[in-house]
Amino acid sequence: MPSLELKIAAENSPRPLTRLRRLLEKPGAAILRRNYVPEVPGYEDPIVRNAFRVTAVLAVDLSNPPEETEKPLETTPTAPPADESQAGDTSTSSFAKGLEMWVADRGRATCVFIDEDEIPGARAMFDAYLRLARYAPAFQRLEQRSVGLQYAFREGLHICVLGSPAETEPHPDAMFEGLSPIPQFSDFRATSFTIRLPGNCIGYLHDSLRAATAWLDENSYANILGSK
Repeated sequence: MPSLELKIAAENSPRPLTRLRRLLEKPGAAILRRNYVPEVPGYEDPIVRNAFRVTAVLAVDLSNPPEETEKPLETTPTAPPADESQAGDTSTSSFAKGLEMWVADRGRATCVFIDEDEIPGARAMFDAYLRLARYAPAFQRLEQRSVGLQYAFREGLHICVLGSPAETEPHPDAMFEGLSPIPQFSDFRATSFTIRLPGNCIGYLHDSLRAATAWLDENSYANILGSK
């Protein structure tokens, strides 16, 4: 059974790489937030539910609220501007939609911010996994770690679908027999921590992203004050 792997950078980027984080960390701003934890029935295992939590977030800067309703996202995702002075659009710098993803590993936890336009890419990875699972030869290769899927968010979170978490540690004499064409081991130069989770976490994260997307599609700046 393939597993879900979450790789998280040990330190946040000194500059926010998402509109949501940039807004929430804006100095001197009075931020109004509206949060929603997606309801995903069918996953009652505490190991699954306590590994991570996805929260959909709407945020607006009440100190400088946008004059217009939010504008539709561009079809081609682009990196956010380096600072507010380059944003050029008050609605972009004063209102943001996205996700907070909390990841827990034993006694520590971290929060990664995700912009709304990053979610379709992550969902496409899970859709590709579902198509792959229907093709038995490729699915068997995935279990042997010869095939892997990965998506990277701007703030340093990587989500991966790869081999079984019950895999034994390789011995030196058999090290290269277990390596895939796309290496699935951590680069020793990277300062990050990695969590390997059982296969049912794949569906839980995928369904959480779908439920969060549906909520974000329904809610916007027009109803952040509680009209819905």
